Amino acid sequence: MDINLNDYDFIDFGASKGGSIEFAKAALGGRKGLGIDLDPKKVSTMKSLGIDAIQGDFTNLDLPKKSVKFVIMSHVLEHLLDLETVEKTLESAINLSTEFVFIQGPVFDSDKYLKSFGLKFYWSDWHGHTCHLTTYQLAEILSQWNVFYNIYVREKVVDSNNSALIPINSLSDQFRYDPKIHQAKTFANFPKPLYKEFVCIIKLNPNMANWDSIVKAKKEMHLLINNINV
Repeated sequence: MDINLNDYDFIDFGASKGGSIEFAKAALGGRKGLGIDLDPKKVSTMKSLGIDAIQGDFTNLDLPKKSVKFVIMSHVLEHLLDLETVEKTLESAINLSTEFVFIQGPVFDSDKYLKSFGLKFYWSDWHGHTCHLTTYQLAEILSQWNVFYNIYVREKVVDSNNSALIPINSLSDQFRYDPKIHQAKTFANFPKPLYKEFVCIIKLNPNMANWDSIVKAKKEMHLLINNINV
């Protein structure tokens, strides 16, 4: 892969149309990012928007280790083939970064619980979401390496009225609840709040100066798994 990383301080895995690159610059302290995507069409789209991007396989990147401050992955892991691919992708991101890795994605932890209410999160039945990675599976993968990490959840769901919940028998690849196309939902309160999105921050430099601002990059973060003791 013929690319000079000296001009970049972060990499965006699965950059798509470049939205997460802008988020990384605005909220994570990034200066200039390089987008990497498996889809050549998305790479072309990014380039047409003036974003530096290359096509690449996250698990097999011919890039020097510790070459950027951080890697961001926004709603990427759920599109990978399986847990083995997730593990290799995470390892690649950790190897490339000196400061931290920032990951966010949809929560799949509540799928079985919601089924008992005849409900599902709409993203849990998308053909594009081939890996329903839970936060605890993510923690298990990260725990095999000598890295510090925190996993947070955000966007609380307290009852079945939330539009992200649709009837369990709805067709695949649906979006938010719409009474015009979905069956009526039976109302239910959830004794323990559910959440829509997880955020995982892997802290690679114990002395990084901007840790507090990284943790505050997303609103309404609730700490779920704490593996940082520094």
